[in-house]
Order: sequence, then C-alpha cells, then structure tokens
Amino acid sequence: MRGRGRSLLTTVSLAVVLLALAGYVLQGTISTTRATRQQSAALVVDEKFTEARIAVAMQEVNLRHYQVEPSVAVRSRFVQVADSAERNLTELGRSADERIRQDARSLLTGQVAYRLLAEQLIDKVAGSDPDYMQFDRLQLTPAYYSLQNDVDAIARSYHEYAQQQVTMLRNTQGRLLVGTAIGFGAGLTLVAMIMRMILGYQRRLVERAADSRYQALHDALTGLPNRTLFQQNLQEALDRAGDPVTLMVIDLDGFKAVNDTIGHHAGDQVLIEAGRRLAGQVGAPGVVARLGGDEFAVLIPSVTGLPEAVGLADRLVAELNRDFRVEGQLAAVGGSVGVALSPVDSADELFRHADTAMYRAKRRGGGVAVYDPGTDVNEQDDRMRLFADLRVLLETGDPDGQLQLWYQPQVRLSDGQVTAVEALVRWQHPTHGLVMPATLLPVAERGGLETALTYHLLAVAARQAAAWRATGWSCRVSVNVSPGALGDDRFAETVQATIVAAGLPAELLCLELTETGIMADSGSALRTLRRISESGVAVSVDDFGTGFSSLLQLRDVPADELKIDRTFVRNLAEGTPDAIMVRSATDLGHNLGLQVVAEGVEDLATLTRLREIGCDFAQGYLLSHPVPPDDLRAACRRAEAVLSGAIV
Repeated sequence: MRGRGRSLLTTVSLAVVLLALAGYVLQGTISTTRATRQQSAALVVDEKFTEARIAVAMQEVNLRHYQVEPSVAVRSRFVQVADSAERNLTELGRSADERIRQDARSLLTGQVAYRLLAEQLIDKVAGSDPDYMQFDRLQLTPAYYSLQNDVDAIARSYHEYAQQQVTMLRNTQGRLLVGTAIGFGAGLTLVAMIMRMILGYQRRLVERAADSRYQALHDALTGLPNRTLFQQNLQEALDRAGDPVTLMVIDLDGFKAVNDTIGHHAGDQVLIEAGRRLAGQVGAPGVVARLGGDEFAVLIPSVTGLPEAVGLADRLVAELNRDFRVEGQLAAVGGSVGVALSPVDSADELFRHADTAMYRAKRRGGGVAVYDPGTDVNEQDDRMRLFADLRVLLETGDPDGQLQLWYQPQVRLSDGQVTAVEALVRWQHPTHGLVMPATLLPVAERGGLETALTYHLLAVAARQAAAWRATGWSCRVSVNVSPGALGDDRFAETVQATIVAAGLPAELLCLELTETGIMADSGSALRTLRRISESGVAVSVDDFGTGFSSLLQLRDVPADELKIDRTFVRNLAEGTPDAIMVRSATDLGHNLGLQVVAEGVEDLATLTRLREIGCDFAQGYLLSHPVPPDDLRAACRRAEAVLSGAIV
C-alpha cells in the first residue's frame, strides 16, 4: 500500500510537474509568438522608413545630376525615387499605430513640399533660368536638409525600436530555456522541439532581412547589381586609386522593337540574357550592373590602358550583336557602348563621360565610342542649346518659321503623275544653319518634345496643302508621326482640329507611322487609328519590313498605304532576296487593299524593276531630293519627266 501510495504520489507529482511545465511552455510560447509578431512588424516599419530615407537621398542625387545633364532619363529617375518615397510614407500613414501614422504623415508633408521645390528647380534648369542656383541655395537646399534630418531621426528611432524588439524576443527565449531546463527528460524533449521551431522562425527572419538587403541592392529581373550598389563599387574603386578605372555605359539597340512587337515578357528575357552575356565576358573583379530599362553599366577596377578597355568593349558589342532567341523567335538586338577612364573628379563625372560617349555611339548606329573631351563636351553643350531653342520655338509657335517642311514627290508608276508628296522637317537655325532630322529628332525625343513637334509640323503641312489647293493644285501630303504622339489621348482630336482649322479636306492628309510605332501598345494605337481612318485621313505604314509585326497584327491596322523601306530597294535584280522581299510586300499590300510605295529609288534600273513588280508609287533621289515648298511644282515636273523617259 505504501509503495502504491508513493507510486501514486510520484505519478501525481509527475502529472503536476508535466502540467506545470506544459503551462509554462504554453505561456512561454504565447509570449514568444507575441514578441516575434511585434519584432516582425517593427522590422517591416523599419524597412519602409529606411527605404523612404534612401529614396529621399536618391532624389537629391538625381536632382544634382539633372542640373549637370538636364535630360528626360534623369528627370524620370528623379520622379521614380520621389514616387517611391511618397508611396512608402503613404503606406506607413495608414498604419494602425498612431505614432507611426503621425511620423509618416509629417515626413510625407515635408517630402511633398521638397518635391514641389525640386520640380520648380528642374523647370528652371530646363528653361535655362539664371536664378536657379539662388533658388536652390535659398529654398531647395534648406528644405532638403530639413527633410533629411527629419527622416534620418525618425528612421533611426524605429530602427532602434526594432532592435529592442529583437532583444525582447531573445530575452523571452532565454527565460523559456531556463524554465524548461528545470523540468525532466520528457519536458526537455518538448522544449527542444519548441526551441527548434522558434530558432527556425528567427533564422527565417534573419534570412528575410538579408534577402531584403540583397533585393535593395540588386536588380529583381536580372539579379545583377543595381545603380545604388554599382555606384558604391565605382566610388570604392576610384578611392583605391592605382591603375585607371574604366566605366562603360551600355544601351541596347533595337530593344524597344522587341518589347513592342513580341511582348514585354520577351523583352524581359532579352534583358536577362544580355546581362548573362555581359557578365560572362567581364568576369571578376569587374562588375556588371543594370541601371534601369535597357541600360547596363560595366566597371573594370583596373586596366593597363585604353586599348585593353576598348578591346573588352568590342567583345561586349559582339556578344550583344548575336541574335537572341525568345518566344520561339529570333530578336536582333545590338549594343551602343560608351567608354570613359579615370582620373576624374568624381564618380558622377565619370558616369557623365561614359553616358555622353554612349549616345555618340548610338547616333553612329551602335558600336563603341570612347569619351573625347574635345568632341563630347561640345556635342553635349550643343544638344542642350538645341533642346532649349526647340522648346522655345514650340512654346511660342515658331513665329519666324525656323521649323520648315521640305517635300519629296511620290510618282505614280502606272501613269507617271505626282499625286502625293512626303513632308520632311528641316530646322533653319540662326546659328547652327540647316539642322537635319538626324540631329533634330533625337533632341526632340530625349527632351520629351516629340509630340509637340509632331503637332506643330502637322499644322504647317495642312496649311501648305490647303494653300496649294487654293491655287488649283491638289496634292496629298504625308506627315511622319512620332510613336509618342500616337499614344497621346488627344491625338485623333488634334488631327481633326488641325485640318478643319486649315480648311483642308481629310483625304489630302496622310499620316505616316512606323511599323514598330503602330505595334507599340497596339490596342490603344489601333483604336486611335480607326478613329482617324473613319474621318477620311489616310494612314501609311512606314519602314515596312524593318519591324517584327506579324500578319495578324498588320491585318488589323486600318491602313491605306504600305511603304517599303529603302533597305530592300537597293538590289532588285531577279532572284535576289531584296527582289523577293519587295515583290512579296507588294503582293501582300495589294491583297490587303493597300497602295504600295517604294522609298529610296536612286537609279533607273530600280525604277523600271519596281514598275514591273507592280509597285504603285516610288520616291527617291533619282526622281527628286526633298525641296522647299516654292520649288516643289518644278521638282514634280522633273520627277514626272524622269519616269516618262524610263518607260519610253
């Protein structure tokens, strides 16, 4: 009985101990879970305030960059980081915690005020306002440092709070470990299981924090370092001194066509593969980064000299020139590489040098360009002056008529008559002389003026066509339209208002849009083109054959005309690929009910061959160069005479 009693007592005691241990473990688990949840929430808040702080700092970086190089790309980067800062602060402003809401809203107010001042400064810089430096010193800089101090203090306080939560979690875990150690073997097993679960969760939190830092410094698509990490690496390389540091800025040529025609998913695959190819060629200790969009950068911390740097750049271009296979199709993408070497005063200056050289390479059609102070500084200044002058012209309506349209006849091959002309822009600049489209259009596109320029030239062409009609000569005028204008919500209404204001019948205006421009955002573009076509204005698909459009896409375009690019009109000897391409395009256009125009006709043999193939119209230097409006009637008569002589 006594033994049974001790056994019962032991059992009861064991049960009591187990129950007490279970209660203790349960209480400890609840406390740990609560502390873990608080820690997780604190880390999230800390992360968002930290991201806001970084975004605020990057605003200033991009703003200073814009003062040096006022471009649409830099302004776009400023807008992106400003939006990021405001988005994080707005999310924090919806927190359930009153203190977090108040801090976030206070910072958001300061951020909005700073951004307004920054955008005013951007406008002053873009407008070449001489007072922008005083405005910066007296208003913008104080606002930035006030905002920076506030966001630093608030972010630091929440970081400290997050660390306190980590400490509290560890203390709770320690108490739980001591309590369970007092128990017996079965309790230790339970404690071990609980600790394993807790430590696993904590490890995941640490890994998540490390992953967040990795994501903050790497491009999510390619996995390459992003601009922030790349700039850190560049500054560290410059600080170490020694051999020259090489920086390359790389822009993909033809990437937009891939995005517009095959799709953004295919574009992403091209970016991933381009990053892989670049990294494979560079290797350690070089660094390859994606700066954004289709722009990459390469850092070589130490080179023996310029020949070594150029040799690597040539290999990178060769890698990018190899066809990319995406979505079962071949995509032709190239690369423009700008190369710059230290020593320089700062990392930003080296970036500007490489970026300027890259744009020179791009204007030459791709390849490698090395920064040349004697060339690039003047070109950069010229671009900035041309941009400022062009913006003033478009804002004031070009009262002196500097923006001119010259016209090139299009001869109908069936009877040799000129019934249409193409309008081509020229800028009679007071100091630079006659500026051609190859210089003018990139300035307009980079400065965001392409839509305003298109609208201005549409009005000039409509008034000129109406003036010819008033003299008894009716001729359809084709005007090139930028893809940006086609994406404008007001495009169709603006075209209609332009021809009404000029008193021009709709059938005497034709809008020329490139194949890739029509296919970009095809749903919206096609709806706009249908509205234009229904109004009676003709639509021409320009540069046909150079894009990636499918027959299905082309079938849906409400076009009246197909223009075969000059690339395919060079060699029309029987059986050549060009002849096959032109004949196929002509048959395709006719089967779709379209008239077909061949561009770039420069010899009689080509003209005769086009007529045999069945092409409807031809234009090119053989028939006439583009001429001013006053010389057009004579140029048309000469073009008609050339064709008459060719078919006799």
